[in-house]
Formats: sequence, C-alpha cells, structure tokens
Amino acid sequence: MKNLLLTIILIVLQGCSKDNNINVDPTFSLPPETQTGANTFGVTINGKVYIPRDPTGGGVMGSGKGMVLWGTSDNSWYELEIKDGASSVGFNMVIHMEPLISTGQITLKQSNFQDNIDSIRNSHIYFKIWDSNISNYAYYGSVENECFLNITRLDSGILSGKFFGKFVRYDNPNNFIQITDGRFDINGFTLPNHPFP
Repeated sequence: MKNLLLTIILIVLQGCSKDNNINVDPTFSLPPETQTGANTFGVTINGKVYIPRDPTGGGVMGSGKGMVLWGTSDNSWYELEIKDGASSVGFNMVIHMEPLISTGQITLKQSNFQDNIDSIRNSHIYFKIWDSNISNYAYYGSVENECFLNITRLDSGILSGKFFGKFVRYDNPNNFIQITDGRFDINGFTLPNHPFP
C-alpha cells in the first residue's frame, strides 16, 4: 500500500511539472551570419535570444507573419518587422531603413517609435519586450549616433545585415539596453511564404 501511494504521488508530481512547463518559452540560439537569403533573424536582448515566430492566433502579437518586409513602390524606404507571436509574452521589432540604396554602415537616428508613413524620414530601430518588473511591455528605440546598421548584402532580392548599439526606453530616458549582435538575412521573394514555426 505504501508503494502504491508513493507511485501515485510521483505520477501526480510528474504531471504537475509537465503542466508548469507549458507556458515557459524555449531558449533559442542566434542563427548563423549568412548572406544567402536564408530568411533568418536573431538578436540577444538582456541575455535572451529573440527570433521570429508566426503568431499562433489572436494572442499578444495578433496575426500575420513572424517576419515581414514592407516598402514603398518607389523604394524610398523599407521596413523589416519581426515578431515572436508564439511565446507567452511576445516580442516585436521594426527596422526602418530610409534610404536603403547600397551596402555599408548606416548610423541610425533617434527613433520616434513609429513605423510606415508615421516614421521619421531616416533609418531607426525600435522594439517592445516584456518587462516583468512592471508586468507590461517596455518600448526601446535607437539612440541617435549610437546605433548602427551594417548592410552586408543588397542585391537579387537579398537583404542581409547586422545591427548594434544603444537603445533608450520610451518612458524612461535614463534606462538603456545595449545590443551587440542583431542579425538578419532575408530573401524578399521567398519571405512572404516562409514559415516561422
């Protein structure tokens, strides 16, 4: 009888531990730095790696795709939008590139935390991440002349690059995040149909 009771307790505890892990986001690693149009993105923020994942319904990141490239018909600006819509709290980043005419390093401007036509008329980056200290999202944007975007390939529909620098919190000008290893490699022709599980 003692063994049966012990076995039942162990089964219940194992079941509980599995249930508790359902809402834990997995740990990711950065994708390799490529320039082949592999449709990859990765960035480390506060020790956590973020990658694109398609939203899994009407959750915190809404609908759509894990990564989308937007732009104008006259090619005056492009935006790469990245979201992790499959995790419990999500992540969203917008890389606004204006103008984007060649490879090389671009010094980013102070972000106005807006995208598309509401964006400033220069290159900048902003993102939102979950801040457990406030139980809400915190927005961070590029700091003028302290953030950089290095475009390493821009041809045949392929856009590859790296970004790094100092990002300031929207509602707290004394709170900064340093990013040293953001990277992406996309193919504008295949990206719309590329799954991000």
